[in-house]
Amino acid sequence: MRHLGAALGVLLVLGALAGCGPEEEPGGSGTTARAIERAQGSEPPTRVDVAEAAASGIEGSSIRAHLAHLTGASPAPLDGGTVTITERGSAEGRRAAAEYMELSFERVGVPARILEFDLDGRRGYNVEATLQGSGKHLWVSAHLDSTYNPGANDNASGLVSILLIAEAMEQIRPEHTIHFVAYDFEEVGAIGSSRYVESVVGEILEREGESAIIGNLNNDMVGYDDGGSEAAVGTCNQAGPIDDALVRASEVVDSPIELRDVCLGRSDHQNFWDAGLPAAVLTDGSMYDGYPWYHESGDTVDKLDVSYLREMIQLSTAATALLAAPEDH
Repeated sequence: MRHLGAALGVLLVLGALAGCGPEEEPGGSGTTARAIERAQGSEPPTRVDVAEAAASGIEGSSIRAHLAHLTGASPAPLDGGTVTITERGSAEGRRAAAEYMELSFERVGVPARILEFDLDGRRGYNVEATLQGSGKHLWVSAHLDSTYNPGANDNASGLVSILLIAEAMEQIRPEHTIHFVAYDFEEVGAIGSSRYVESVVGEILEREGESAIIGNLNNDMVGYDDGGSEAAVGTCNQAGPIDDALVRASEVVDSPIELRDVCLGRSDHQNFWDAGLPAAVLTDGSMYDGYPWYHESGDTVDKLDVSYLREMIQLSTAATALLAAPEDH
């Protein structure tokens, strides 16, 4: 119950932001209004209220800014000055992207760190940002690297998702600990997530046991809409509570996106499965290879639909809140 006051505060704050922001986002004010109505009454806010309010705060302007910085469309502000990140395959590009992610998390109040590791003489850069709670552990992730291209959909779209979800979750102070992780070297065999699961997740398992693990919601290629307004949730019957949370989140935010449950690996969530832990991947309807610019130089920001990407981030935000916000009482 210690976070209910904070949850009530964010409902009011997000309600004010939704009505007076620099650009109006479709569907934002209605969900916030319902949350505010309950918050101003005699009942404490429920998980659904918190999920609605958090999702309604996702703004298209923030999505565009992060996408531009991560794909070289505009210079990325780093501690040492601005750097144009034209690709995230070289050591320089991946390091710059890791620094950008770390700083972006820190700027919204989520403590972050870069976890370096070696791979055949090359340096890898995982980025972990953690919102500390008192209960279980949830991981929300995306991969950092690209195939030496701008990687707008694959996977700047996922990186933007975890940045904005972290910002929304910081305002509600979740009951459970949330780890936001950008994994390096996904494109060469999901190496960064393998190292991370073995070390960080392994330490938590040893210390707290499997019952302390909620699971991993992985975001990989979530910004391309081919006109069908659909998305895939890769579960392979190994998602635990995450699949249900996404389905419920779709109802909470009244999402226009049709979710399909498929068996889909080939990304960082696979390493959670291999460790016997719940995980799922959220991806757009192209399901990787169907994206026309998959692993090509043409994977640039102009190929993405920001409105669709916003809806995908809202889904992940609401699902994260449902999984990690205080229990209803």
